[in-house]
Amino acid sequence: MVRYSFFRSRTFLALVAAVLGAAVVASVGMAGLWWTTVNTDGNNVRLRVVQNTAGNFDSGWHMHPGLIVVSVQKGTVSFTDGASCKTKIYTAGDSFIEDPYSPGRAVALGEFNWTATYIIPYGEPLAIPVATNPCPSP
Repeated sequence: MVRYSFFRSRTFLALVAAVLGAAVVASVGMAGLWWTTVNTDGNNVRLRVVQNTAGNFDSGWHMHPGLIVVSVQKGTVSFTDGASCKTKIYTAGDSFIEDPYSPGRAVALGEFNWTATYIIPYGEPLAIPVATNPCPSP
């Protein structure tokens, strides 16, 4: 039998304060997740994995309607992100992600082998050409 003095003790008050504090922290953490927007779901997503080989490759400015994961098997490619206008160099063994609807351009000199994994909405094209260079030359 629990004695009523326990409910008036400092231990009980500390326990209640800890539980209430944890509840507040959890609710604050969950608030950010509460406003999630689902753009696509498993019922309308197309997954396509393509292995490519090219010589002196230039993708031109383009964007994708979904997430693209690129894995370099051979050669070197420079990828320019049109959102930040920063260029990074990737070599065999490296991978990078192209964000949805963000313009980009990949350029490789010599033989270039890569695998592209497309996760795009069903019915959308794999790539959309971008007419103008989003990164003006200095």
